[in-house]
Amino acid sequence: MSLIKSEDSKKWINAFVAAVSAICGFITIRFLEQLSEWFDLEAKVPNFPITVQVAGIVVGLIVFLVIAKNKNASTLLEDVYAELVKVVWPNKDDVLKTTIGLVIALSIVSGIFVLVDYSFRQLLSIIL
Repeated sequence: MSLIKSEDSKKWINAFVAAVSAICGFITIRFLEQLSEWFDLEAKVPNFPITVQVAGIVVGLIVFLVIAKNKNASTLLEDVYAELVKVVWPNKDDVLKTTIGLVIALSIVSGIFVLVDYSFRQLLSIIL
């Protein structure tokens, strides 16, 4: 059963591009705030906190518009979404069985490592 429908492609692509744009805006804001700490820009630039926020919003909007208007990027995102629609997601029982199997296998392997470590410690304590 696919969780993603092919008719929702534009909505999900726009949401992804918006999230990327928001992350780019946030990174810009954090970078400018870090520059402010290094170079004391708050004292040199009037209304620096507002300027930083506006710069972050402008960078986010520019990233959104560039990605949304770029034909190659739009085609790539549509192709990625089309492939994502084809994915057959496992059901709850399969996920639960696989998770239990992995936990058991990891417990066994970690137990082996603990025994080997303990053995080497005892051997080294006898030798030294």
